[in-house]
Amino acid sequence: MYEEFYGLKEKPFNLTPDPRFFFLSENHRGAFEHLLYGIKEREGFILITGEVGAGKTTLCRALLNKIESQSTDSALILNPMFSGQELLQCILSDFGISSGGTTKKELLDELNQFLLNQQGANRSSILIIDEAQNLPLPVLEEIRILSNLETEKEKLLQIILMGQVELKEKLSLPRLRQLNQRISIRYHLQPLGKEEVPRYIHHRLTVAGSSGDIHFTPGALREIYNYSRGIPRLINLASDRALLGGYAEQSREIQRQTVMKGLKSLEGEEAPRPGGVFRQRLALGLVGLLVFVLGVLFAMFFLDSDLIPLRKGRSSPASPSAEAKSTQDKGQGNSFYTIQIGSYKTETEALEVAERVKSTGYPLFLARADAADGGSGHRLYLGRFAQKTEAEEVERTFKRVEGFSQVQVVLTSSQLSKKAAP
Repeated sequence: MYEEFYGLKEKPFNLTPDPRFFFLSENHRGAFEHLLYGIKEREGFILITGEVGAGKTTLCRALLNKIESQSTDSALILNPMFSGQELLQCILSDFGISSGGTTKKELLDELNQFLLNQQGANRSSILIIDEAQNLPLPVLEEIRILSNLETEKEKLLQIILMGQVELKEKLSLPRLRQLNQRISIRYHLQPLGKEEVPRYIHHRLTVAGSSGDIHFTPGALREIYNYSRGIPRLINLASDRALLGGYAEQSREIQRQTVMKGLKSLEGEEAPRPGGVFRQRLALGLVGLLVFVLGVLFAMFFLDSDLIPLRKGRSSPASPSAEAKSTQDKGQGNSFYTIQIGSYKTETEALEVAERVKSTGYPLFLARADAADGGSGHRLYLGRFAQKTEAEEVERTFKRVEGFSQVQVVLTSSQLSKKAAP
């Protein structure tokens, strides 16, 4: 949208964990060095924790970039919501192992043989589990068993657990005492300091192709820090919206007021508007831009979907089904992408599956689907994504889990609903 105006090759503040944009703050550098040390010394377990949006996944991607040229193979598990056996299947798949095992023992034997072959070839194997706080306690206990795969001299598998602060609370439970005792390296990602925020913004602008003519005033930087408190994801949100506001005003100097307007738009109060002197010249381009931005904000903050969010104590049927269909790369108007988990004859069946996947943290929706024979069924949907690529990444994770091979990304419309969610 605004890239051409600012002379950028790409958007600098996307929320995707692109390792090219990884910023080595003092704290993030410490985490990175701890990870590299743990891998080099073949430590068994490494624990990295941090708040939502602190940069854990980007740190993980940067680590994989760093070690991929070395004698190392890795398996990366995102948003785990598996049983113990499903987790093993996913690990084998991510290591590129074609598994024929049907029992947990057979899967463990296959993994052990792979790791022994790796050691014989003088290669290391690393398992990284992101969002590990979502793992059920029994699965966390079974992860400890994976650390028993070793020779007399060294561990065959290094395991890196990344998660929110709740993960530390889980590990402190008596039930997980043995696992907790095996963690030899621990590091907590802190938010960026106030003095680091300008360098962070400058770094991302530079990577995106800025020639240095985009200027955030001290007041603008202060507002961004006050809003984000140094959390990288929130810095990205505020900075992206500020650039959009600067584009609307045709100014490469981002003022405090521009940031404040952008923050209001994040809350659904107001979207940036172009200055009067440029309205006629930019009418065609900005009208399309503003319609899109306002449409997204309206959908995010003011609209109820046809899909009814699942809530505790829910007993009444869901609202009529949303019109869902496959489509292009980006939702239009009041639409958003979601993942259709499956169709079920009864609401009870759908809720049982919902219970199984709720630990992913994504919102769940239930919709009634009219059957051809005049009856009705229920469809379960997961997540609300603005970009199709985001939904597809989660879809790929699901398809590696037994019982979820038929999930699919769909586009569903959202409109004002007269029925309140039960």
